Amino acid sequence: MSKPFLTALMAALATALMACAGPALSATESDQRAYLGTLQARAHTLGLADQRMWRTLLHDVVHPLTRHDRSLADDPDFFLHPQGATRPADELDATLAAFFDPAETHALGQSAACRFPARFNWLNEQLGFDPAHLPRPDCPRYQQWRSGVQAERITLIFPSAYLNSPASMYGHTFLRLDPPAPAGGETPLLSYAISYAAAGNEAEGLAFALKGLTGLYAGEFSNSPYYLRIRDYNDLENRDIWEYELKLTPPEIARLIDHTWELGPTRFDYYFFDENCAYHLLSLLDAARPELNLSAQFTWWALPLDTVKAVTQTQGLLGAVRYRPSNATEMRHRAGLLGPVGSAQAKALSTGQLSPAALASQEPDTARRALILETAERLVTYDGSQGRLGDEAQVQRARMALLMARAQLPRGTPVTVPTPPDEPSTGHGTARIDVMLGQRNGQGLVELAARPAYHDLLDQPEGFQRGAAIQFFRMGLSKTAQGHLQLERLTPVEITSLSPHEPLLAARSWRVEMSLQRRAQARADGLRPLGAQVRGGPGYAWDLAGERVLAYAFLDNHLAWERELDRQAWQAGSGLAAGALVDLGPGWRVQAEAFARAYLGGQPGARGASLASRWRLNRDWNLQGRCEVSLRQGEPVNQTCLMGLQRYW
Repeated sequence: MSKPFLTALMAALATALMACAGPALSATESDQRAYLGTLQARAHTLGLADQRMWRTLLHDVVHPLTRHDRSLADDPDFFLHPQGATRPADELDATLAAFFDPAETHALGQSAACRFPARFNWLNEQLGFDPAHLPRPDCPRYQQWRSGVQAERITLIFPSAYLNSPASMYGHTFLRLDPPAPAGGETPLLSYAISYAAAGNEAEGLAFALKGLTGLYAGEFSNSPYYLRIRDYNDLENRDIWEYELKLTPPEIARLIDHTWELGPTRFDYYFFDENCAYHLLSLLDAARPELNLSAQFTWWALPLDTVKAVTQTQGLLGAVRYRPSNATEMRHRAGLLGPVGSAQAKALSTGQLSPAALASQEPDTARRALILETAERLVTYDGSQGRLGDEAQVQRARMALLMARAQLPRGTPVTVPTPPDEPSTGHGTARIDVMLGQRNGQGLVELAARPAYHDLLDQPEGFQRGAAIQFFRMGLSKTAQGHLQLERLTPVEITSLSPHEPLLAARSWRVEMSLQRRAQARADGLRPLGAQVRGGPGYAWDLAGERVLAYAFLDNHLAWERELDRQAWQAGSGLAAGALVDLGPGWRVQAEAFARAYLGGQPGARGASLASRWRLNRDWNLQGRCEVSLRQGEPVNQTCLMGLQRYW
């Protein structure tokens, strides 16, 4: 067989095989496939799928129980491989392949490269894309958004706790993108804010809280002007704001913004305790600088205050710290400057009971009169934002009358609210464990207690809102000399808000507690049954002795269920509880309280008192003593006294 014949035969066979395989690839497509294979091979060689940056961009974490990799993103469109949520290496290969496809089939009508700019830029940095084979994509939608989000600095914002909102009882965090300062100086109110929150309605009340606890809400990233956040937090909810400037480089800021774009249309299941506003903001900072690894510090819960501490305690990350007082804080400061008489005059001006002309006859000092008029105008604005002064037109007429009267007086010194000596990140740890020894009704007792969050009235006050206490899932175990270790008390939620009476603002105090706890007195068989109770009601509080004493009184409603009760399983009653929180010296705080209640249905009444003292040893340790006595009609007196140590972390 001749050589020409063999050559012709091989050519014919090749032609037949190509015909069976389908249409031939163009030279460009063939080159792209070859180049894609080269990129994927290099990515495998470099181990890019195992690098922290890639895991951060995928929000990939190791499950604390199964130890398996999985992404916290719950949106299938966030992944380019069917198993990308659990297989980061396959997701990397699929991402590189998708960059060669210009089809606009992804979220917001984009190509993959435009949908994931942070992924594209990082992989380009690692692999050095050849523009001849993989040109930089044209992304008009992204470019339009990016041109409006200019940032020279990133600032972490922490509005303080807001007890009237289930989603904000621990505070909140978000990021502010500060653009280059114009010639006239900084204008932070015009900056953009990046936040993550549950897409739910807080008006649902208990249903909102339950859905947030169980991940039934979608969490969403959003950006909005900072002045709108100031209106919501500073003005409407009266929350002080702390601003923590972060030392990030321009490339790090660019990565953070690019990853924010990737997360915009992405769904995450929202959980109040771990995958919340605070946790996912840390993942954005990790995307900016992966070696921070901030989000890895939180596994089971992530409180906003704890995440602020993680940021501020990271060496080299924290810049300037600034304080922005709320309207309520400013009003309290002004009331202190004016005293009772001046505050009453400002209040009367704001309600129209006193005219500016009449004020001139009552207060001859122009500087003081100017301060009273300024305070009255701010009080009108505050009450108007709360809907207490009619429609917007009425509010503006009242404001203009006060401003015109103020304009006729000499220019004075602006009122500046002093910055508190302790910012929130300097406070105690939010988790605590107690070890207490003592006696109950004459028997020796050991009590162990732990809580994951957050703060009670006797805790060290530095960095926390005065008079506010929030405890979740506090559990206590007890053991007597003759008994075994048992659950003494479980408190899913306990909240106290002591807002002292103020001359300018309507202060509201209230508290609520839901718990399981054992009966104080044992039955004939020596057992102490476990029952459920809800306790709380509205109240009133007063500052005494120059704010060293915070006295209070509450309507003490009580609803309890215990299967072993003598007459019936349910009991419902009401009464009064009164007490005082006293600061005896630096690090030494005492709380005394007494109560008396009557019950429906012929159930016996109850009364009692308690005295607790806590002495701070240092930031992490307390020494505490507590004594309680209670009595129900027809039963013996119950007495408990304990002393021990408390440790924060």
